[in-house]
Amino acid sequence: MNQLAHDVAPSKSTRPSRTSPRKRGRRGCAGLILGIGALLLLLPGGLVTGWSGIRRSGPIPEPWFAGSNSEAASFPRPAWTPAPISHLPIPEHPFMAAGVGNNMHDDAYMSDTYPASGPLGLNPQVSSRTQGFGGYGTLAFDREGRIVAVYSNGGKFQLELLDALTLQELAAYDLPSRSSRWILQGIPPWEYLGAGMYFYLDEQGRAVVPTTDNTIRVVQVPDMHTHVTFELVREYDLRSHVAPLPWPAEDSVAWVLPDWDGTVYWYATTAGIVGTVDVETGSVHTLRLENEIIENSFAVGEDGVFIVSDYALYRFQHDAAGGPAITWRTAYDRGPGKKPGHITRGSGTSVTLVGTPEGLVVITDNAEPRIHVLFVRRSDGTVMCSAPVFTPGQSGTDVSAVGFEMADDAGKSTGVTSVLVENNWGHHTFPRSRPEPGLTRVDAVRQPDGSYQCREIWASDEKGIGVFKLSLGNGLAYMYWRGEKGLITPWYLTAIDWRTGQTVYKQRTGAGLGYNNWAGALFLHPDGGLAYSTTIFGLVAVRDGAR
Repeated sequence: MNQLAHDVAPSKSTRPSRTSPRKRGRRGCAGLILGIGALLLLLPGGLVTGWSGIRRSGPIPEPWFAGSNSEAASFPRPAWTPAPISHLPIPEHPFMAAGVGNNMHDDAYMSDTYPASGPLGLNPQVSSRTQGFGGYGTLAFDREGRIVAVYSNGGKFQLELLDALTLQELAAYDLPSRSSRWILQGIPPWEYLGAGMYFYLDEQGRAVVPTTDNTIRVVQVPDMHTHVTFELVREYDLRSHVAPLPWPAEDSVAWVLPDWDGTVYWYATTAGIVGTVDVETGSVHTLRLENEIIENSFAVGEDGVFIVSDYALYRFQHDAAGGPAITWRTAYDRGPGKKPGHITRGSGTSVTLVGTPEGLVVITDNAEPRIHVLFVRRSDGTVMCSAPVFTPGQSGTDVSAVGFEMADDAGKSTGVTSVLVENNWGHHTFPRSRPEPGLTRVDAVRQPDGSYQCREIWASDEKGIGVFKLSLGNGLAYMYWRGEKGLITPWYLTAIDWRTGQTVYKQRTGAGLGYNNWAGALFLHPDGGLAYSTTIFGLVAVRDGAR
């Protein structure tokens, strides 16, 4: 690790409204005013602003009376020994960067797991980075272990290369800004799920980014030896291959991943378009999911592309012409409506693949009074088993599940798929989240006849609304949330034992609005010992210090 630094199908449908623009606009405006006011009151030193040239940056400030980051939680740390989790290796996608950490959810299977050990909370060191209001969507890692990330303040977007330890910016590349029409749509920046925040690193060390002007940009990441700047390699124009929506609404190409054979890029739009782009010729084929929307990232396996809409889970494969073809569709219980704290009605999870093509794909539904974890057979879409989770009437998730298939000491499958799901149900008002507990582990156990039985293993009362991660290298799941006492809100990285559900440690990262991660994501460095959380004012890193 660097020590320094088919063409669009005709349709009469339009995208269903997620929430009344008027209602969301009021909530967004109030939240923004509150956020700016809190910033001015609690974060001394002034704002760091600017979007052209070299921008001032520094650690996220906090009030001088807020305490120290060396503080830990008040409860005693239990006796605990790191224990790697035996698992089936997740296959490396031949057209994505080798290893893990090449996209928002770490790998092509969207497992949200890392083979390396995360920080153990030993002599922890905390660092941070801010450029003012705004934060990071996806963090990926290049061959040298540097961070490749997209930064946004909700309107402007920038691709950045950062030193993994110092968080110093090494290079930057401006991406298209978000259209000013978003103001009229009533969708505040912190609820925006469109293009720009998701990207992946390919096998050639290039960032493949869906942009806000509905293109795909392939951008070479500098190696800081022969090249010290980002370089645009190619751009694919998809502006005529998205759904037409009434003004001021706009469809958005939000997610892009490569097919396992590398011949096409798959993309999905928020209004329900699934498309392919020929990598060589740029030709585009699309298929529209009638009266359905897509609000979650998808997964790619050797056996196809798996996409969840607000109605159903799909497997796609491309046909002989390279166009998208549905091989199966499995509907789920989408619930009676959008739950408190959620972006939309329907499943809130991204798609997670586990095991082999003979294995499972995992999502949750949106049922009442409790959501269910669904274990679906990858080959034909059959639901093999399901399990309800969380408190009745206060049950919902809006972030990806963590999943993998367990192995014995010889590396062979045990027939057990293990999944972690986070409860995000709550009446959140930016920048204050109010989730119900907690984090739950559910296992699906394959029986001798090939059927599965699901069972809840444990349920933790820890809270969070962000994308959490699991270290297979030490057996810890990592969450990020605040303390609930005191005038100035402290924020913590929390580590939970995957085997027991016991909280192993909490490390304070800072206090005040700047350390709020508001539905952001956690990431672990693939070399181990280092965790990151995005925040609404930048990025926080926690690593183990010298013993």
